[in-house]
Amino acid sequence: MLIRRCSQGNNIAIHLNNKPNMKKMIQLSNNDMVELIYPSDAKDYFVVVDGKIVKRSNSYVTCEEFYVDTCESQCGDSHGRIDLIKHKLINNVVTLR
Repeated sequence: MLIRRCSQGNNIAIHLNNKPNMKKMIQLSNNDMVELIYPSDAKDYFVVVDGKIVKRSNSYVTCEEFYVDTCESQCGDSHGRIDLIKHKLINNVVTLR
């Protein structure tokens, strides 16, 4: 299940591993289709960059911090971690209120 994706349109996303070994087709920002296979191990969350799983963890905070660092390195800008006072989610993208 997709939890959060990059607001700049890059191929960076956090997923919840609620269906291990599930195969899912995802569309990258350049309109290429890539098959994503959810990991089979017991990790609850994972981060996908350009269709490849690059980080797995049982902690959402760990995955979100990795996600934010990746967004800042690729986009040069990031909303940072989700803050319910300053942000809202629209289609899994964080925006300012």
